[in-house]
Amino acid sequence: MPRTCPRCRKHYDGEISRCPDDGAELAPPPAEKDELIGRAVGSYTVVRLLGRGGMGAVYLAEHPVIGSRVAIKFLHPRFSGDRKIVERFFNEARAVNVIGHDNILKILDLDVTADGRHYFVMEFLHGQPLSELVRPGTPIPLQTSGPILLQICEALQAAHDHGIVHRDLKPDNVHLTLHKGKKNFVKVVDFGIAKLSDESGLSAGNTQTGTVMGTPGYMSPEQARGASARIDGRSDIYSLGCMMFQMATGKLPFKGSSFGEVLVAHLHQPPPRPRQLVNEVPEAFEAVILRCLEKKQEDRFASMREVHEAIAQVMDRLGISPDLPEAGAAATGAAPALRAPAQVSATALLSPGANLGVQSTALLKKPASAPPPAPKRRRALVIAVGAATIALASAGGLAVAQQRVRARRASAQQAGRAAAERDAAEAREKARRAADEQKAREADKVVLSLVSEPPGASVEASWKDGSNEGVTPFDLPVPRNATVHLAFAGSGREAWATDVVADAPRVVRAQLAAAPPRVARSRKASPARSKQAQAGHGRPAQPDPKAKRAAAETSDDTIPVDF
Repeated sequence: MPRTCPRCRKHYDGEISRCPDDGAELAPPPAEKDELIGRAVGSYTVVRLLGRGGMGAVYLAEHPVIGSRVAIKFLHPRFSGDRKIVERFFNEARAVNVIGHDNILKILDLDVTADGRHYFVMEFLHGQPLSELVRPGTPIPLQTSGPILLQICEALQAAHDHGIVHRDLKPDNVHLTLHKGKKNFVKVVDFGIAKLSDESGLSAGNTQTGTVMGTPGYMSPEQARGASARIDGRSDIYSLGCMMFQMATGKLPFKGSSFGEVLVAHLHQPPPRPRQLVNEVPEAFEAVILRCLEKKQEDRFASMREVHEAIAQVMDRLGISPDLPEAGAAATGAAPALRAPAQVSATALLSPGANLGVQSTALLKKPASAPPPAPKRRRALVIAVGAATIALASAGGLAVAQQRVRARRASAQQAGRAAAERDAAEAREKARRAADEQKAREADKVVLSLVSEPPGASVEASWKDGSNEGVTPFDLPVPRNATVHLAFAGSGREAWATDVVADAPRVVRAQLAAAPPRVARSRKASPARSKQAQAGHGRPAQPDPKAKRAAAETSDDTIPVDF
């Protein structure tokens, strides 16, 4: 079922989990009865849904006897018959099992249910993703981000040592948990599109060259170009650089109004200097970030180990500890407050060194030999008691009046809140109706993201009963399953064209080669014009207009476009 962007209300199918236009996480499809809830899977019972993605869904499950909790990731049933997707799904379990690092999520089991549902069992993490800490426009000080970044470097260095490249490093895939009384302990998750290499460093995966995989805001130039054969550990270093920039400034280094614009920015635009956005960013840390974001792989750090060392040196010079912060009393629990025994008098509780665990009966006994009070003192006492009673009565009346005022005020506030809630409910209902109408209008639309190298090419798109045009990069909504003819043209470039079946959202990328230089064609003057020139008409011979147009024409070559 299509998923909807909560900001622009566009709908997307397939494996897209974030909107290509604004980067917002797509809302899940409308709620339906979930047949997996309550089902026994292996030794566990599925309890509730934790989240959905483009390829699958993750559920919380519990062991019915010992009560232990795990997370189970299921592949969407529609992919069960696709061998390549099933291979990519189980690739995560294999990759994680090979690495075996404490800062990487552990995979406990994998199998297929009797009805063909592919799944694997993971440890259940208590905590939050790093994306909850990375707030838009809010920088994170190096005192907080530094220990987190060091752990990410250690986890990914372990992966790279085993020939595994994550390829989708982003805040959503870094989980912060509690560990041994410390908070912000890192768990790197989701190796679902990881690239496995053999001992020679060559790709051992099945990703087709030209396929763009990853998340746009954190994608390395080689990933944006679809150069799968060139992706290595330095691609993860670039993605980490994007995260470091975002944590230091509260913003991503590159932004655009479409998926294609972000890809072009990664390929061609230099990143802004973090200190231009946030002056408090340490200059040495800025240098580390910018080196991670170099366009050429050879200009970046050679390994995550080098990135770790560079960050650690910056922290050491600034006097920042690499240790994780304590979880605090809120996480570990606090001792209950002492409660005084009911039979201990107020005098005893206030006495220095009073023993609260021993009941004092002497304080409760009335002295036997106490002399009777004098009559004057008794009358004075009676008067004092009467005055106190009157004062208490007056105070009680005032308290009642104040209580009534507070009650009226609370009632007015409650009525105001109820009215505000009604207005909010009406606004939500109006927005829901608008979204449903938009969904009905766009249910049969698919978005093609058109990109070219170099950018700025004009594109003419045509399909049955429709056409459109624009300048790359831009997003083109077209009818679902329509055959779309795309013609790319750029100044001084060879024209490219291709036909695309719009069965799912995708990126169409054209490489526009430089056009060959035009060679002027010469023609012999006709005998008649030669005679006229020789006869002294005073004007040079003019070429035939048809021949002039023919000389200016060039042939168009049509070559395939990478997807």
